Amino acid sequence: MFARFYAGLLLGACMLLAGCDNPTPPPKLRVAMVVKAKGNAYFDACAVGGRKAAKELGVQFFYEAPVDGSVEEQIEAVDGLVTRRMNAIVIAPHEAMALAPALKRARESGVHIITFDTDADEKRSEREWFVKPASDVTVARGLVGNMVSSAGAKARTVIIASANAAARQQQWIGAMREQIGKVCPTMQIVEIRRCEDANAAFTATQEVFQNNPDVIGIFALTPELLISAAKAVKSGNQKRFVTGVGLPNSTRVFVKDGIVPAFVMWNPTDLGYLAVHVAVQTVKGQLHDDSSEVAINESEVVNGVARTKTVRRAIKNREILLGEPMIVTAETVNQFDF
Repeated sequence: MFARFYAGLLLGACMLLAGCDNPTPPPKLRVAMVVKAKGNAYFDACAVGGRKAAKELGVQFFYEAPVDGSVEEQIEAVDGLVTRRMNAIVIAPHEAMALAPALKRARESGVHIITFDTDADEKRSEREWFVKPASDVTVARGLVGNMVSSAGAKARTVIIASANAAARQQQWIGAMREQIGKVCPTMQIVEIRRCEDANAAFTATQEVFQNNPDVIGIFALTPELLISAAKAVKSGNQKRFVTGVGLPNSTRVFVKDGIVPAFVMWNPTDLGYLAVHVAVQTVKGQLHDDSSEVAINESEVVNGVARTKTVRRAIKNREILLGEPMIVTAETVNQFDF
């Protein structure tokens, strides 16, 4: 009887010791990405990059895309993710001011907030970092340069922008005006049209041509608006040119046709990848108020050999810049697949 008793104690002790050798692993960090709308090719590409980073870092990744593309749905998504105990939320805000209270509530609940692509109001939202695709000046320089190359320095132009007047687009427009004043003061921006969606942009572009037949250049400030403006040009008989911010797959046919001789782009996959890395480093306490850069160890395969390289992104005024935008032309558009 006593032998069985002591044997049981010994077995229990062994099990306890074995448990100490194999402790329960800590729960994985949970990072969510919230974008502006479902079915948007640009943000789908951002999600690809976010998932890649999450896999490399060993964190759980969640993706929220509003069906109707409204700020109200984004607010619901943020509140729901707080309830689901996310460690960090990476978000591309619809509206800088309207979303700020929801982001502040998330911060007060202990969730780290990183904005990307478009910023929220920094003070009201209390977001920690903004992952910015490119500087306003470099985007404006690319857009204006494209227009001068295709339509000439004296071109009469229009701008097709989003109806919600996103802060980022407003900043681009201001930088474009400054760039025009510096390098081609004879170029004119005849009108700025703000459109709710792609269909409205197509109609607006046609109306602009009817009211201003001498307009030969169109700046379109989102990939969807760029395609709509290009379609409107293609449906007419006059030679006109479109440039803007675009994506290769959806713009390729118009680039080949010469309607969009060149457009400005950054890699959205890289943007989502960087944003998730920033979120994880923030959760782990690796980024501080006085940090001047983000260091990311990226894995790559060169000639069949796996290696790791360190990429550094500068931090200035709590903004982390992805890098310089690319100018995509007929010679380079086939290099990309997104």
